[in-house]
Amino acid sequence: MSGAQDEGAEKSHEPTPRKLEEARRKGDVPKSTDMGAAAGYLGLLAAITAFGAVSVQTTGSALAAFLDRADGLEGRILGPGGAGLSAALIGRAAAGLAPLLLIPFALVLASYVAQQAFVFAPDKLAPKLSRISIISNAKNKFGLTGLAEFAKTLVKLCAVSAVLGLFLSARLDEMIGLARAAPAAVPAALMRIGVGLLGAIAAVAVFIAAIDVVWQRFNHARKLRMSFQELKEEHKESEGDPHVKSERRRRAQDIATNRMMLEVPKADVVIVNPTHYAVALKWSRKPGSAPECVAKGVDEVALMIREKAVEAGVPIHSDPPTARALHATVEIGQEIAPEHYAPVAAAIRFAEAMRARARQQGWGGA
Repeated sequence: MSGAQDEGAEKSHEPTPRKLEEARRKGDVPKSTDMGAAAGYLGLLAAITAFGAVSVQTTGSALAAFLDRADGLEGRILGPGGAGLSAALIGRAAAGLAPLLLIPFALVLASYVAQQAFVFAPDKLAPKLSRISIISNAKNKFGLTGLAEFAKTLVKLCAVSAVLGLFLSARLDEMIGLARAAPAAVPAALMRIGVGLLGAIAAVAVFIAAIDVVWQRFNHARKLRMSFQELKEEHKESEGDPHVKSERRRRAQDIATNRMMLEVPKADVVIVNPTHYAVALKWSRKPGSAPECVAKGVDEVALMIREKAVEAGVPIHSDPPTARALHATVEIGQEIAPEHYAPVAAAIRFAEAMRARARQQGWGGA
């Protein structure tokens, strides 16, 4: 992994979204195995705390039943109906152990889902000579990444050893005292000591996992850094890619349409050619001013304008010739031309009459 850095020391630019997406398609994603280990420890601790007593009792009763019938068990298992007896005994033991296995597994799975580490990458499955190359493997083991992994393993070993030593020294007297304790009290005491030790190890694992998550993300971004030349080439490819251009145009049109739709409720009237054209006009009524186009569109956009107008209570006036002419000649934000004053004035009078009628009938006004 350090080979990429060694081969391109001048790569000082952060990876672009396209570079990150390409790496993800190839299965190259930041993933912390220590986070999975910490989740497993926490899951086991939670399972033992919540279901430990029940699990021990269920599994113990299954084993006790097995041992109580040890003399004639062989004949019963090998004889008729033996499969059912075996399944019953195994089922009871499995039911007791299930929480202790399923809860840690679920938390480990959730930790990898949270990291978005599950990626189907056919490239990872294809055979590559670099995977068996002595030189490549040496670079990975003795480069920056290899040294970091060695240091991380050493720190984990020292941390766990230190916690284990401190825990055992703190509980030494209690463990020695178990030799003189009543037999019935020993299992509970050992369970309490074991849960405490597991909790201490889980705390260390969580601390290490937090550091490892940060390191993995930093190391992933470091490996994908780009040179200035790579940035130029990617930009050139993106500009020349017709799909990228089409997607860029589509996003720009969506943004413009959404912004335009916000102006429709402010319009005085919407003039339509009932199904194909729609033009929303707003008149400030200032001296010397003319109605201004705040939204226009054809087909689907026209339908959106009509629906927004109905929702906002803006009157809709059907005038196909005027709707087509306005759509062809006036741009959004522009005032209408003098030749359209008469039909637009009629449309605004229609809208004012509709609002007045609505107020009279108590439907609410604009």
